[in-house]
Amino acid sequence: MKKLAATFFIMFSLITLSRAQDSFEGDTVKNYKLDEIIIKSPKYNRNIFEVPAAATLLPARFIENNKVENLTDVSAFIPNFFMPDYGSKLTSPVYIRGVGNRINTPSVGLYVDDIPYFEKSAFNFDFYYIERIEVLRGPQGTLYGRNAMGGLINVITNSPEPERNTLVSVDYGNYNQIRTAISHNQPIGKKFAFLTSLHQTHNDGFYTNVYNNSKVDKLNSYSGRMKLQYEASEKFKASANIQYENSKQGGYPYALYTDSTNTAGDINYNEESIYNRELLSSGINLNYSAPGFRIRAVTSYQYIDDRQEIDQDFTPKSLFFVTQDQKLNLLAQEINIQSDENKTYDWLFGVFGFKQLLDKEVTVKYGPDGIKQYKLPYSEYYYTKWYDNSNTGLALFHESTLKFGGLAVTAGIRADYEKATLDYVYDKFPNGVQKNAESAVSEQEYFEILPKIAFKYSINEYLAPYATIAKGYNSGGFNATFERDEDRTFEPEHSWNYEAGIRVKWLEQRVYANLAVFYIDWTNQQIYQTVPSGTGSMLTNAGKSESKGIELEIKALPVKNLEMWFAGGYNDAKFVEYVKDKKTDYSGNYLPYVPRFSVSTGANYLIEVDKNWLDNIRLQLTYNGFGKHYWNEDNVAYQDYYGLLNFRAGFERKNVTLSFWGKNILNADYNSFYFNALGNSYAQVGKPALFGANVKVMF
Repeated sequence: MKKLAATFFIMFSLITLSRAQDSFEGDTVKNYKLDEIIIKSPKYNRNIFEVPAAATLLPARFIENNKVENLTDVSAFIPNFFMPDYGSKLTSPVYIRGVGNRINTPSVGLYVDDIPYFEKSAFNFDFYYIERIEVLRGPQGTLYGRNAMGGLINVITNSPEPERNTLVSVDYGNYNQIRTAISHNQPIGKKFAFLTSLHQTHNDGFYTNVYNNSKVDKLNSYSGRMKLQYEASEKFKASANIQYENSKQGGYPYALYTDSTNTAGDINYNEESIYNRELLSSGINLNYSAPGFRIRAVTSYQYIDDRQEIDQDFTPKSLFFVTQDQKLNLLAQEINIQSDENKTYDWLFGVFGFKQLLDKEVTVKYGPDGIKQYKLPYSEYYYTKWYDNSNTGLALFHESTLKFGGLAVTAGIRADYEKATLDYVYDKFPNGVQKNAESAVSEQEYFEILPKIAFKYSINEYLAPYATIAKGYNSGGFNATFERDEDRTFEPEHSWNYEAGIRVKWLEQRVYANLAVFYIDWTNQQIYQTVPSGTGSMLTNAGKSESKGIELEIKALPVKNLEMWFAGGYNDAKFVEYVKDKKTDYSGNYLPYVPRFSVSTGANYLIEVDKNWLDNIRLQLTYNGFGKHYWNEDNVAYQDYYGLLNFRAGFERKNVTLSFWGKNILNADYNSFYFNALGNSYAQVGKPALFGANVKVMF
């Protein structure tokens, strides 16, 4: 009751302040205001006040000031968004409002320059020269399909411009962190321009393996991007882009963990572990505008070639060593036709299709201690599993918006079909002799209708409440690791999402606020489990779950040159019915990887110096906090609340900026990841205090 009363109190306050702004007429107020927030996701492409969903925009300056270098860093600034640091770029689980998967198909959609990213192994890539990041919370399945059950992340990199320029950035920090980037924009005539960017990042590692007294997580990554833009006329525009990253990473910084005391020991294992990845993404975007409507076609291709080598037991013993090689090819095509925005009726029709091929080879080799411990009658033993997986999907979608004065009613529907096949071979090699243990060919088909309805009422240009009901869906599939026939596949998961919110701006657009409350009714939730032997992981389905919460975001310019913000979320996510087996009932437990609340607050202050040697000083201080969250569905191991304090001080002179930065400057002690394997618990401690300096030059 108290939470409900607080919610209505905040809503009432926002409405009251929005009305009060009409009488605020100070001349100084009119001289500065917050920029309009425009969501540029192609299927929305409108002011945030027109979007009936909780949405957050991180612009380029915010990304730079907060040193957002990858998707994991984004979670610090989005309410009820959590992305744990897994220890490598291989598996990058993302959770929004409790919706997410640790392995297999993600439940949160990711698009980078209109290119869909369907594999978690592609999610953690290096950010550089990012124009904006948009995060829409809640199901976006009507427009984006089964990967957007929890929400959508839209990353937009810098685009070619009509003026020639070059940008160079060099960054150095403790632990020998080195990041360099160079970008060159070149117009050719009035219709064509291209932008090329190169980036490099290195660090010596943040964690020490006491077994050999070496850094366990050294990273070297090189990437490049080219974007082309051609404007043939006002009616026809075309763009193309290609991005490549080659990453070589040490790992994994896992230590034995004691559940009863919630403490991690030293990292101490004998086999060097790595994750190497090549990631190529490319796309062509064609846009044609006609009187009253526009047509858009996007063709994209993504290729991943990676290799993982990992000490599976993470102890000084030679028990298991696992290697995994995978190659992924993803081809996607989308065509949609959309009306120009008008006063009475907007519409969109589209078709989306994709073909994904994934070849994976996993080898588990028993070491001398493993052969002895498990009493195997061999001097040498390993087994290899081959997975040839194919996914094909086709979807038709439509959305209409009717406007009656200030009231807008949006209805959408998507028909989503997917076919998945698996060619599976399991061979054992006792004493080097190959013996087939199992071979199988499996096939699954999924078909789902995803509806949505939303209401938005613009009371005036400063106040817009909304309500949305949408169905969420994530398809089933094949587990990459399984030891029993019943674990070979997992079923689709479904949800109904109910959301109500209000957006407000007042004091002549010096304050912007968004408040949202939500409830998710969830069936057949896909849950991460270890396989019975403990040497791998898989997905199973829980019976019924629910997630509910509240989110508040405020941005303000209280005085000239001072920007302040607050973003907070509360998320209560539990299993309603989950009987794992005859002896285990998790009903009523909290969902893992869901912080009870999250908070981000900070301020950015610009000091105008206007001297011959210095133009401006820009100061920023940010605090990010994450509430208690459990690591497993048994709710035994958990991470308690922790907070991170970060700063940046920048000194600007014409086209040169020198800045000093710090992350987790108070060296907060926390665990960023946890899991069970082989009857043990393991954890990765959070990164220590990081400090550095950056020089950026544009010419």
